[in-house]
Amino acid sequence: MRLPAYLENVLAAFVDHAGRTATMRWLRRPEECMTASTLSAMKSTRVSFAPVLARRMIQQRWIIKRERFHCDAGGDGHGVYSIRAGSHKLTYIARCFRWDGIEKVGRRSDGANRDMFGAIFLRPPDEERIARELAIFDLRDVDRMRTDSSVTGWTPANRSARFFDHVVDSLTAGRQPDPGFLGSGTGYLLRNGGYLGSGRNGSLSFEGFPEGHAIRHPFFADLFGLFLVRQVSIDLVNGIAAARSPKAAQLAPDIARYIGVGNSSGQGMCVALQRWPHWVSTWLTVRELALAFAKSRPANEDMRRAERLRKLISRASDYYRSIKLQCEDYVVSTDVLARNIAAVKPWIAETVHNGAPWGELVRRAEAQFDGETVEQLNSLLLEIYPEFADACAGYLSIGAERERDLAPEMTVGELKALLRCRYDWALSYDMRLSGTRRHFWYHSADNGEQRRGERVIDPHEEFESFIDHIGLVQRLASVLTLYADDQHMAEVVSDAPDLAFAVSRVQYLADLPYAEIRENLIHADFIPAHLIRFFLAALGMECTNPLSIRYVRGVFFQGMPLPEEIARGAGEDWIFPMQPAAPELDGAAA
Repeated sequence: MRLPAYLENVLAAFVDHAGRTATMRWLRRPEECMTASTLSAMKSTRVSFAPVLARRMIQQRWIIKRERFHCDAGGDGHGVYSIRAGSHKLTYIARCFRWDGIEKVGRRSDGANRDMFGAIFLRPPDEERIARELAIFDLRDVDRMRTDSSVTGWTPANRSARFFDHVVDSLTAGRQPDPGFLGSGTGYLLRNGGYLGSGRNGSLSFEGFPEGHAIRHPFFADLFGLFLVRQVSIDLVNGIAAARSPKAAQLAPDIARYIGVGNSSGQGMCVALQRWPHWVSTWLTVRELALAFAKSRPANEDMRRAERLRKLISRASDYYRSIKLQCEDYVVSTDVLARNIAAVKPWIAETVHNGAPWGELVRRAEAQFDGETVEQLNSLLLEIYPEFADACAGYLSIGAERERDLAPEMTVGELKALLRCRYDWALSYDMRLSGTRRHFWYHSADNGEQRRGERVIDPHEEFESFIDHIGLVQRLASVLTLYADDQHMAEVVSDAPDLAFAVSRVQYLADLPYAEIRENLIHADFIPAHLIRFFLAALGMECTNPLSIRYVRGVFFQGMPLPEEIARGAGEDWIFPMQPAAPELDGAAA
């Protein structure tokens, strides 16, 4: 398997030829990890986007200062935050609304009827501009709400009513909320309503960010917005409690730090993964190379790494034991994960004693446990070789820049060879069987996002979004049989212009082995939640919990240092936060 030049250089900086050979021997083949079930089992890792952003914030000591935050006893109010991100200054504003008594669980279905709206300004605005943006939020009418390119994006969010109210009621009564109760819901108060940026509603496009800007990186603007929503959730419960009672407590730092920001995502993510397969390849190439490197290292080469793994396993086990997922129909339960991960801990000493590579520890787990346990162990292995994983993560933005282009000069014979080499799995798939073409995806005008329909029942199949990569490849291969090997693809595309997309897809993914998901996404039995979980884990979400086959919920940034801690110089080790002990936190002053 050939690595991108950037990652070849990273590998060469860490190992000699023998070390490279050992690393590549542990690199998983696409057929091992590109199925929907394996992708679904993957967990957030050190090279997921949110942890990468968090490290940048911590290392550069970003300053996030609350300039003002006012709200009444019902939560109606606003806040303004100044931000210094490296050498760049930004401003964040938040408009919070009195709760209307309706729990909002969707990302788009509620339109502009959100419990909170925020906006990130690329540069500090004046008071008149802030007032104008707040007035736009007050419209709460999706057809009339427009911003301009001074705003990188909007961050709508909704309350998680049960947990939000518990925290407010506790603080109002002068006591701290119950950490165990918060942990049972994966510890968040506000839930992401879908970042609205990259040109939407008039916001700044990604290309509009200045070169070298702190958040000019794939998904950084979205995720930084989530971090800011997390801070608003903390300030909002403190503000409501203070407005309700002069004797109200404020959230203790340990509990505030334990709070994350919730997220729920739907099946439109499956379409996104098919639309940008080079993203998938970039994420997995970085992850799998960092994992292969860790697996190839002798367990006895550095006892500090072995001890670090023991501690991480203990923390992960304790964390999973402390939370309860809302639905466990499509995942391994947290109790089982906690028990399985803990069972791996005694094996570390044996692996070290035998002088075996860490990959042997993984193989032992594979023989005994489920895929989710194995992938959690894999994610922890990346943590004990952080210097290599962090170096690999530099490729995330580079790999995302690849553009699809059609090479008309390629011969038919060359393209046939690509299909045989890269798509043998797709060409051998029998699409004639019952159920293989049951579903189609379409963009719903009513809901503003992708939905899945059933061909024999639902209308508007003619508006189908592209997701059937197997059918696409099979049709291309069939048409190519009509042409001689020495003819050029220009002739094929001229005769069948609708195949230009298929041709360019195969060509530009030719050297990206992790690009294509080896699953029929329109099959009757396909579970969209599998790929939604994968996408969210790649972004850095923990506890990816499907509430149905098409809807996944989880949490970002739980345990991450608070803004004041980041500014002072916080540590980077915050994953799997320990649940605060309630008796020690009773009675924090306002």
